[in-house]
Amino acid sequence: MNILCSFALSQIKRKKSRTMTTASAIALSAALLTAVVNLVASGNAMLAGFLGKDYGAYGSAYIPLLLIPALFLASLIIAMSVIVISNAFRMSAGERISQFGTLKCVGATKKQIYKTIMYECALLCVAAIPLGIMLGYLLSFIGIGVINLYIDDLNVLARTMMKRISLSLSFTFSPFALIVSLIISLGTVFFAATLPARKAMRISALDCLRNGGETDTSGYGRTRITLGTKKPIEYQLAQKNVSSNRKRMHSAVTAFSISIILFITMSGLKEIASGIQNYIYTDYGYTVMADYTATFKNTVNPKTGRRQQNCAYPIDSKTAEEITGQFAQYHGTDVFGSGQDYSTYVAILTPQDLTKDMRQVLSDESGEEQAEIILEVERIILDEKHYGELCAQAGAVYGGVILLNDYKYNDNGTERHIAPLSMVSSTLRLEKADGSPDFVTIDGVLGTAEIPVQLTYPNTNPIRLIVPSEGMWVRGYNWMASPEDEDGFMEYARSVLESHFPQHGMDYEEAGYTSRVYGARDFAKLMNIAVILAAFFLYAFVFLLGLIGILNVISTVSTQIKLRAKELAVLQSIGMPSESLRKMLSIESILCAGKALAAGLPIGIGIVLVIAYCVKLLFPISFHMPWASIMITIFIAVLVMWGTVRISANTLKKQNIIETIRQSGL
Repeated sequence: MNILCSFALSQIKRKKSRTMTTASAIALSAALLTAVVNLVASGNAMLAGFLGKDYGAYGSAYIPLLLIPALFLASLIIAMSVIVISNAFRMSAGERISQFGTLKCVGATKKQIYKTIMYECALLCVAAIPLGIMLGYLLSFIGIGVINLYIDDLNVLARTMMKRISLSLSFTFSPFALIVSLIISLGTVFFAATLPARKAMRISALDCLRNGGETDTSGYGRTRITLGTKKPIEYQLAQKNVSSNRKRMHSAVTAFSISIILFITMSGLKEIASGIQNYIYTDYGYTVMADYTATFKNTVNPKTGRRQQNCAYPIDSKTAEEITGQFAQYHGTDVFGSGQDYSTYVAILTPQDLTKDMRQVLSDESGEEQAEIILEVERIILDEKHYGELCAQAGAVYGGVILLNDYKYNDNGTERHIAPLSMVSSTLRLEKADGSPDFVTIDGVLGTAEIPVQLTYPNTNPIRLIVPSEGMWVRGYNWMASPEDEDGFMEYARSVLESHFPQHGMDYEEAGYTSRVYGARDFAKLMNIAVILAAFFLYAFVFLLGLIGILNVISTVSTQIKLRAKELAVLQSIGMPSESLRKMLSIESILCAGKALAAGLPIGIGIVLVIAYCVKLLFPISFHMPWASIMITIFIAVLVMWGTVRISANTLKKQNIIETIRQSGL
C-alpha cells in the first residue's frame, strides 16, 4: 500500500469517533442526493406514462415543475454537505498539523501532504457512499410508499379538476440516476475535502510545528479576566474561549444556523399553505357540486383593440334550466343553478358614477384619475326559482336586472368589500368588444350583506349584474345541491350531464367542453393531501439536512473538548472545581448556540416574512408567524449544543491530570 495511503488509513483507524461522524455525514449526503434523483426518475416515469413520451404537449410546463424543486433541494444538500464535510477534514488536518510539519521537515512535498488528506477522503468515500446510496434508495422507496397511500384519493379527487386522470407512481431503478447520484456525491465530498487539503499544504513546516496557527489569540486581548466583578469567572473564561476558538467553531455555527433557517422557513411555508387553503375553499352550504365549462379563446377585436372571448360550445339558459329541473327530480332535491358571462360587455362610466372608495381603489391601481372609466362586467343568470326569490328580495319585478353592488379586492393581504357604484343613475351604458352599445336599467340593488353565499366567490369584475336568463348563452354553468343520498345523486347527476354533453372518452381540449360532478369538500381534500405530502417531504429533507448539521456540531464540539484537554487539566490543577469547569463549558455551549440562533433566527423569520408578503399580494390570507416552531428550534439548538459539551466533557473525567498536562500540544 502507498505510504501516504497508509498514513490516511492509520488516521481513520485511530480517530474512530470522528471517522464515524464524518462517514455518517458523507453517507447522509449521498442518501439525500440519491433520494432526490430517484424521486425525479420515478416522477418522470409516472408523467411519461400519463402524458406520453416527452410529456406530449405539456413538456414545457412539467419539466420545470419536476426539475426546479429537485435542483433547489440538491443545491441545499450540496451546500450543507460541503460545509460539514469540509469542516470534518479541516479538523482532521488540524489534529495532524504537527505530523505534517515533521513530514515536511524530512522532505515531504506540498503535493504529498495534499494527497494524504485526499487518500483519507477516498477511503471514507469507498465505505460511506455505497451505504448512503442504498439508504437513499430506501428513503425513496419509503417516500413513494407514503405517496401511494394517497394516490387513489388523488386520482378520485383530481377528477374535480379534469375529466380523465389515473396517476400511478412506482419505484423506478434507473442506472442513469444511479450514475448521476454517484457522480454528484463523489464530487461533493472531494470538493469539500479539497478546501482544507489545499490550506494544509500551504502552511510552512515551522507553522505546522507551532500547531498551524488555528487559534485566534486576538480574542484574549479583547476579553480580559477580571476578579471581583459581578460577572462570574466561569462566564468570563467561557466568553474568552468562545472568542479565541471562533475560527474552529465557525463552520459548526454556520451549519447549525442553516438548519435553523430551513426549519423556520418550512414551518412558515406550512402556515402560508394553510392560509391559502382556507382562502380558496368556500363553504356554500351545499354538499354536491356539478358544472359545465366550455373551452374558449381570447382574441383582440380589430376595430376597437379590446379583448374579446370566443367560446366554441356555450350553454344556453333553456338547457341549463332543463338540467336543473332534472336534478331537482331526484327525491325532491333543492338545486341552486347559476351561470356566468365574464367577457361580453364592459361598462362605460364617469367618476361620478362610482363611490369614493371605488375611485380610490382605481386611482391606486392606475396612479391617476380618468375622465372616462371602463370596467369589466359579469353577467349572471340563475335558475327560475332562485331568480324569482332574489327579485323579491331586491324589490325588483320578475325579469328585471339586479346589481350586486359589492367589489371584493385584496388590500395588501386583507380582504376588503366596498360598494363600487354610487347609483347616481339607474341606467348603465354597456359596450361589446366591437363597440356596439347596450343600455341596461337597474331594477334592484343588493349590498354586501344581502348577496347570497352562492354568489360570494372571489369576484374580479367590479360590475356584477343578475340578468334575466331568457335567450342567454354563457360559457359555464354551476349547480349546487344537498341531497340525502349523496353518492346516488352524484351518479344520477353524471348520467344527466352525460346525456346532454356526451364526451365519448375525449378530454377537455378534444371535446371543447367538460362536465363534472363532485363533493363540495373534494377540492379542499385535494388541497389538504397536497399540503400533507409537501409538508412530509419538506420536513423529511429538512430533518435529514439538520441531522447533517447536528453531526457537524457534535464532531466539532467533541473534537474541541479533546484538543483542550491540557487547558482544562491546567485549570483543575490550579484549583478550579469540576463543577465550575462544567459550568464554564455549559456557558460556552449556550454562547455558541446563541451565535447560531442570532444568525439563523432573524434570517429565517425574514425569509418567512418576505414569502408571506409576496403571497399576500396575491391572496388575502391570514398568516401567523410559527412562534411555537421557533421556540422548539431555540430549545433544540441549546439542548444539542449543551448536551454535546457535557457528554464530551464527561469523557475527560477518566484522564489523569498530570499525564494530560505532560502531553505535548493541544
